[in-house]
Amino acid sequence: MPLSRETIITLGNKLAPSASTFSRLRALLLDPDTELDEITKLIRLDPALTFHVVRMSNSVLFGLREKTDSLDVAVGRVGLGEIFRLVGLAATQQVCQRDLVTYRLKASRLWENAVATAAASELLAQRAGLEPGLAYSAGLMRTIGRVILDGAAFGQVYPGEAEWPSVAEWEKKTFGVTSAEVTTTLLNHWRFPVELVNSIQGHYEPLANTDESNVGACVLNLACGVAARFGLDLPGEEGDWLCSPAKLTLAGVSEADLEECANRARAHYVLLCASMA
Repeated sequence: MPLSRETIITLGNKLAPSASTFSRLRALLLDPDTELDEITKLIRLDPALTFHVVRMSNSVLFGLREKTDSLDVAVGRVGLGEIFRLVGLAATQQVCQRDLVTYRLKASRLWENAVATAAASELLAQRAGLEPGLAYSAGLMRTIGRVILDGAAFGQVYPGEAEWPSVAEWEKKTFGVTSAEVTTTLLNHWRFPVELVNSIQGHYEPLANTDESNVGACVLNLACGVAARFGLDLPGEEGDWLCSPAKLTLAGVSEADLEECANRARAHYVLLCASMA
């Protein structure tokens, strides 16, 4: 029997509480009348998120030697533009706290894949004419469904690519729902933008719907392929990220663009990870 929407949302609120804050933060940042104290009040509602943001603001990347334990100082230090990226990283790190036994997947690999995919998505979106912040968010959020299915697995374990090359097909057979479908259910509930939800919903097969161009899904698919190039792929997805002329055309990028973005994404990934150190 497929997981119910109520079960998915209950597990999501328990296992990924900061993700909803990430969505609400984006809405605040898009409002030109938002005051700084509104941002800090929102972040402060989540103590774990507050801790991570303050810790990241003390990173040497921001060039300040004097450390702070104040959220107000931390937000002011990094600026409103950068706070969105940092809260996204912190929310994702909170999700990636434990190994996923169901997938035989270390928490560190899930985290690395999310950050690498986000870095590549952000850069590719700039070339494709999409909003980089949305693409970045999609890269970070796309695997939340795996965490939820792991929490509801009751001993089920993915047998590996030799037996089930497609992890999505195994999920559908085992749980009646794929991790991508679980993710989109949660993101809709947390009121993430529909463009972001659609990109995750279609990113495994961005060319499947010939009646509708899902450029965001194609960008995310290509970004997942970039993460796989870095050796940061996830089990059961190897066949999903093959680059093709049709994907490049839909995304509006050339092979040269993809190569350049891949090279820049590696450096971007390193910087994002360093901000969490």
